Amino acid sequence: MGPLLIPLVVAGAVPLVLGRWLSGPRLPLAGWFSAGGGGVLVAAGGWMVADAVDRVYLRQATPLGDRPPERLVRSGWYAVIRNPMAAGMTLVLLGEALLWSAPSIALWAAFVLGISWTAARRVEEPSLAEAFGEEYAAYRRAVPAWTPGTAVRHRPHMNEE
Repeated sequence: MGPLLIPLVVAGAVPLVLGRWLSGPRLPLAGWFSAGGGGVLVAAGGWMVADAVDRVYLRQATPLGDRPPERLVRSGWYAVIRNPMAAGMTLVLLGEALLWSAPSIALWAAFVLGISWTAARRVEEPSLAEAFGEEYAAYRRAVPAWTPGTAVRHRPHMNEE
């Protein structure tokens, strides 16, 4: 239950409170688009979070926040972006903002993304670099942190082999 506690609080309990008591005026996209778009974002983000939690915490012994994983996870959503848990949580929150028509949840999503970005840069990346060395450096070069398809790949110059 430990690995699921953070997503349940961040994307469940807090948005429930914000959506119920701090919902704002109906967003201009109210109606079927808001419900459909919100549903798609929640489903996609939930899938990303569930897949990431499964690969990092359930398939190997990795106590939450205690130490780096036993092996570098590069499959599933981790093959697409390096931070699928945080990106997925952000998508869930944006979807909930649409579903609840609550700008307060969109602000919460921005806050969560900011905290996630800072933690990834200052804590997770240095820890993984120390634990996995060149393997992690190669992974960082090949897989973008947040936006699919934006990794900087080395392309040899014409005179290189």
